[in-house]
Amino acid sequence: MTPKPRARNPAIPGTTKDRTGAAGILRRAGADINRRFAGLLRDVLAIFDAIRIIETNDDRLEPRPVLYALTPDELAATSRALQEALDRWITAGRDPGNAFWWAAYDAEAAQLGTAQTAANLGNLSPAYAAARSLEQIVYSEAYRTRVGIAQVKSYEHWTGLSAELRAELSQIIGRAVVDGKNPRVVRAEIAERLDVSRSRALLYSQTDITDTLRQARMAEADHAREVFGLSIGLLWTSALIPTTRPWHASRNGKVYTSAQVKAFYAVNGNRYRCHCATTECLLDEDGKPILTDALKRSMAKELAVWERSAKAKR
Repeated sequence: MTPKPRARNPAIPGTTKDRTGAAGILRRAGADINRRFAGLLRDVLAIFDAIRIIETNDDRLEPRPVLYALTPDELAATSRALQEALDRWITAGRDPGNAFWWAAYDAEAAQLGTAQTAANLGNLSPAYAAARSLEQIVYSEAYRTRVGIAQVKSYEHWTGLSAELRAELSQIIGRAVVDGKNPRVVRAEIAERLDVSRSRALLYSQTDITDTLRQARMAEADHAREVFGLSIGLLWTSALIPTTRPWHASRNGKVYTSAQVKAFYAVNGNRYRCHCATTECLLDEDGKPILTDALKRSMAKELAVWERSAKAKR
């Protein structure tokens, strides 16, 4: 009779609030985005303030349109200045290594996810530990290709955001000139528009970093399955925080295949704003996850606590 495999729990990074373990990357990325949008706001307001005003209205008297002096040449110069500001802060900002500013966050997320999987599988499988190292992985062609794809996707996002912002800011300033709006009102509109875009950028950063990390983990797990013949499942660890969607939380402690995880994230906007993670676990001959009863109870308890809290807030 074949002995039952000894239960060996996977190493689950982070906490119920940070299942991916990427909180540090997210904080730095968020601070960078806030800094860039603050710089962009200063530059755009300076561009608007540079437009000459012939006559302004006085709020104490009957309001009259403000007369802006903007020749066709000055309008073209304003448009160029807006593009230069967007390039400086969003589109073409580069670090000393001449890399696009966001590329470093994708690279760090991919390496963190890969390191988590390599450490976890090394603990679960002596064969994997003996034959596979993090250094081997990060210098492999497949790994570099994955990171490159993630970075190209992100670059396209930021250039798209820049083009959208240029059109919106040009419209705000152009409409202000035609309608003779009070400069204070226009400055407020510019600030509001950039704040909306900043919020969207922060949401994107969270989605992109955690998604890049998850994709890196699944890619290495798939490699280990194919090359080393490991029978691997993906243990879902839900981010049990107030904003977690119920259908995300309900997956906590369940085990899925890579295909099932990818299918879940491909629909219903599930990948957006998701802090959940998956951790590799070994499967027995019957395809059942090899986990200790203590871990199963712990994850069931985590979910029950979250469900009670969520119900109390309804």
